[in-house]
Amino acid sequence: MSLLPLLTWACLRPPTPAPAPPEAPNTASAWVNDARGGPPIHPGASPLPAFRGVSRATARYVGSAACAGCHPQASAVWASSAHATAWDTLNERQRGYDPSCIPCHTTGFGHPGGFVNLKQTPELKHLGCESCHGPGSDHLATPDAPDYGALGVVDGACIACHTAENSPDFVLQEYWPKVSH
Repeated sequence: MSLLPLLTWACLRPPTPAPAPPEAPNTASAWVNDARGGPPIHPGASPLPAFRGVSRATARYVGSAACAGCHPQASAVWASSAHATAWDTLNERQRGYDPSCIPCHTTGFGHPGGFVNLKQTPELKHLGCESCHGPGSDHLATPDAPDYGALGVVDGACIACHTAENSPDFVLQEYWPKVSH
């Protein structure tokens, strides 16, 4: 018996849509709210440290170059740190397309105005100022706002990415002097 009639019938009939899984990543139930307001966050997005004074409802990511003009000393510390080349670490290990690595090696992945890809948002491809201090557009608009992006708990910004699984050798007391500003 020839399979041609069966294959022809299978190709011509309308496809039967597959049922959606109950917890598909694109469903609203997979997204979580953040106490700082703004749009819900997908669990696969970049971690949000406990920065203060930043409205997630209005602030968008602008890139570390926008911070350097007013914060040259902090920018110099950042530029000499491994955070400034975090994306390169992924490429060296051939993990640049690993969705489990991208959130901690880019700025704002999965958040409005955050890292999308190398072509659309190259200025956010490393861990920049806004990875720890939050999106900076509102700060650019009103630079005198007190405590914008201040970290209430310093290690809260670090341990979101430097977990025992991802960074087993991380010791805050040893690493903090390399990024403190």
